[in-house]
Amino acid sequence: MMPVLRRSLFLLGCLLAISCNSDSPYYRVRFTMPDTVSLSPGESTQFDMTLDRVGDQPGELRVDLVTAPPGITLSPQVVLPEGSETITVPVTVSVAQDTQASGTQRTTLQAKDTGKDLISTATLYVVVLPPPTPADGFAISTEDRTLDFFPGQNQLATIQVARTNGFTGALTLTIESSSRRIMAKPLVVAAEQTSARFLIETSDSATRVPQPITVIATSEDGRQARLGLTVNVR
Repeated sequence: MMPVLRRSLFLLGCLLAISCNSDSPYYRVRFTMPDTVSLSPGESTQFDMTLDRVGDQPGELRVDLVTAPPGITLSPQVVLPEGSETITVPVTVSVAQDTQASGTQRTTLQAKDTGKDLISTATLYVVVLPPPTPADGFAISTEDRTLDFFPGQNQLATIQVARTNGFTGALTLTIESSSRRIMAKPLVVAAEQTSARFLIETSDSATRVPQPITVIATSEDGRQARLGLTVNVR
């Protein structure tokens, strides 16, 4: 019995030694940035990207946007110098005017060590929304076209109304969504109102992927203005 036990302990010790002396590196890169951006063709947005390296490989890192459809770009290329552990860089995501992409695009940010075959990745959703469409006499807009939700959560979207050409009437806000798990009750914006807090609702079973919706403002005589938003269910 003892020889068997000693042999087992010996083999276990050998395995632990191999593990401790392994050439396989511990390596990870943490990306700190928004997970979703919402843009119409011809638009761009800027945000700070922070890279934090954890591991025993101090080589230079270069970050590229991969798996993006034509017309979606990230600039400049983020470079973490050799030996550095962290860097924060303002980057710009752009959607070309002539892009054929629409809706939710899942892209990948790839951080590659130029001196070694080591890669870390992060996901960035780029939601390509149709440009806002005004009506004769009014238009709607919002400061933030990405709304963050947990499943089952509700959010108030602030919708601004601009009236022109003598139009002074009331408007009714509704939404169009490809998902039945994203809802909103119609809201009347009175004639004297220039903004409204529009309640967007999600169900507990809402898909955890950013989804585009359309807010529609309809006048009493049937004219409509449209605005794209992103419901980002985390």
